Amino acid sequence: MAAAIGLIAAGCGSDSSGDTTTHPVSIPAVTAPNLTSTAAPTTTPGTTATTKGGKTYNPQAPDSATNDIPPKKGSPQAAFEQQCKQNPSACG
Repeated sequence: MAAAIGLIAAGCGSDSSGDTTTHPVSIPAVTAPNLTSTAAPTTTPGTTATTKGGKTYNPQAPDSATNDIPPKKGSPQAAFEQQCKQNPSACG
């Protein structure tokens, strides 16, 4: 048993390459989208914008401040949006 543990421990060391330098790492800058834009949502080729309730959105793109996809009728999200319409100061 001790021999097996010794063999396992012998295989768990650092390599003997002698490489002690660190390599440079490039970290790209992180940017956030500009949420103050009031431009109409853009569409990708092959998709079309949809209009519902007077609002235009792209159902293929993620829901965002510039692509406000309406929630499904009767969902908790729809109830939240209705509450915000009735009492805007409670939502923001």
